[in-house]
Amino acid sequence: MNMDINNHRSLIFYFEQYLRQRPLFLSLIRSKEAYLFDRFLKLEKPILDLGCGDGFFAKVVFDAKTVDVGLDLSESRITEAKKSGVYKKLITYNGKTIPFEKNSLATVVSNCVLEHILDLKTVLSEIHRVLKPKGIFYTTVMTEEWEQNLFGSLILGNWYKKWMRKKQVHLNLLSSQEWDLAFKKAGFTIVRRVGYLSPTACKLIDICHYLSFPSLITYKLFGKWVLFPDSVKYFYPINYLTSILNQKVSPNHSGALFYILMST
Repeated sequence: MNMDINNHRSLIFYFEQYLRQRPLFLSLIRSKEAYLFDRFLKLEKPILDLGCGDGFFAKVVFDAKTVDVGLDLSESRITEAKKSGVYKKLITYNGKTIPFEKNSLATVVSNCVLEHILDLKTVLSEIHRVLKPKGIFYTTVMTEEWEQNLFGSLILGNWYKKWMRKKQVHLNLLSSQEWDLAFKKAGFTIVRRVGYLSPTACKLIDICHYLSFPSLITYKLFGKWVLFPDSVKYFYPINYLTSILNQKVSPNHSGALFYILMST
């Protein structure tokens, strides 16, 4: 992980890294998140990755064995995270109680997890409990602007929004003000808040869900999302796509938000 804010890797770098192993729609959003994490993170140990999944995001962003613990549900893809080589330890939990003592962690990172959590209030309280005073919580969350700006919503309206919400298991699509309030009620001070998905980017990612269908076929047949990773930089208009991801957007109109939060 590059700690120098003035020497971080480019968005194009992360986009190409993702395109080599993941479908287009996922590469669009995750590369922007990887870029933001790389740009703003200053890690203090011990570090917990809450909702680590298969560890691929952490592998792209962090150095080997950087993160002390990866935590996720037993029914998640956490068993695959061992292959990433990023985590010193992997732990499953019940989705509510984080198995660490009070004030035991210096940093918690969580990428696009909180919008999927059933008991958001409890989990935020748990994150605050395990962090040391002035410990830092880095997180990204989806907002209500995400489904408002889906391309399909322009055509099919509320039916499409409800269908996508169920398909993506989005339980907490809050406004930026509601996310702010949830974090403050849990005892956090907002250090930084960045909007990173413009309305155009939301529409693009939605369209790319369907353009990525061939990747699903190759995954089902061969266990790989991308069969020829070295060719992706020639196949996609990378400069154009990243220019859309780089569009500036205010937090109040962004489909997703990046937060730096301090435990108080």
